[in-house]
Amino acid sequence: MDNQNPLRVDGEIDLIDHLRQRFTKPPKGLPGVGLPGVGLPGVRLPGVGLPELIVGIGDDAAVLRAGGKNVLLTTDAMVEGVHFDMAFATPFQVGHKLVSVNVSDIYAMSGIPAYMLMTMSIPVGRVAEADGFVAGFLDGIESALATYAVELIGGDVTSSRGGISVSATLVGFTERPVLRNGAMAGDGIYVTGNLGDSACGLHLLQRINRPVAIERPETITETMTETMSPPLAWQVIAPLLRRHLMPVVSAPVDVSKATAMMDISDGLSIDLRRLCTNSGVGARVYESLLPQSVEMIEAAAFLGLNTTMLALCGGGGLPIPLHIT
Repeated sequence: MDNQNPLRVDGEIDLIDHLRQRFTKPPKGLPGVGLPGVGLPGVRLPGVGLPELIVGIGDDAAVLRAGGKNVLLTTDAMVEGVHFDMAFATPFQVGHKLVSVNVSDIYAMSGIPAYMLMTMSIPVGRVAEADGFVAGFLDGIESALATYAVELIGGDVTSSRGGISVSATLVGFTERPVLRNGAMAGDGIYVTGNLGDSACGLHLLQRINRPVAIERPETITETMTETMSPPLAWQVIAPLLRRHLMPVVSAPVDVSKATAMMDISDGLSIDLRRLCTNSGVGARVYESLLPQSVEMIEAAAFLGLNTTMLALCGGGGLPIPLHIT
């Protein structure tokens, strides 16, 4: 199972930098730009003021100042064969995770998620399946929306000649956006969950070699672990699989003193470097202080994996907000 995005790390960073340089331009302040009577940038409609752009390309979400509020906008896409594989995931899990990865971006800006737009591009034959992708996917979306108190308000549905592609755009609000560029020398580094669980869960899933309906534990029996010899206890496997297949991201409890924040779904080592680059600082990470679950430590020992490498490099798509105080 290959869950790696080919644009990750250097390729993704370079592409984002290119987009930032190409499309981030100072406002020209010229009236009448665009089509007459259409609300495009530069066109002022009677009684309508354009929101002020506070943060554009390069952070976890864009920030607009509108109606006296800080509005957060973020989007994430998930493509079959790149971000998920239906040989290893259920439709429910794909839908649930799509919401979670977007919510994490809002949390990473010290925001509260509120509304979501969703796009689905599905092969025609798979839409018509009585027990196929769409029904389970929407169940996962609905479950996650309820978890995060987010309302689906629109989107788009289209057919596809290839695999499944889904994306979501999330709207949130914040009193004070916390960006990637505010970290200072002497700040402490904090994460909102254990590190390495998702990556370890992926290794376990590869060993099990089939989908696990973690959302329906009543359908799972101890016999599933018989593919492992000696088998790990289900109590060890379950939370790690859940963190990879159906993560629930936690909002930072108190960010009133946070100087910088970001989502670390690509792994602590990669994303902390990004934050430091944006802030113009360095970081020192102590191996003994990396938060690791007892389940991950036990499973890693069974699989012959290095727990420190899992904690530092194993993003696995798991959204965990990082904040600097």
